[in-house]
Amino acid sequence: ELWPEIQQTNMPYWHRSRLLIWGNYKLLMKAEYLFFYIPTVLILGLCIPMFTTIYALEEIVASTMTVKVTGRQWYWVYEVESPTDDGDEDDE
Repeated sequence: ELWPEIQQTNMPYWHRSRLLIWGNYKLLMKAEYLFFYIPTVLILGLCIPMFTTIYALEEIVASTMTVKVTGRQWYWVYEVESPTDDGDEDDE
């Protein structure tokens, strides 16, 4: 007896072929690759271009127009900001 307080009649019986799934290392390795390594590679593959884009956006580029788009619950709000005339050309 393994435990004296638990009777052997209450122990579940599993057929030996059903217990072999935990010793099937090929299946376990496939599951490990499926649930750990593949998502890790996908996330890193998405993060590397994201960080290069973020650091590339830190360089300030002179823009001619700025559009601010705000998403509300049922509609979008657009705000367009154009730079003012610096007075380089006299229109008068």
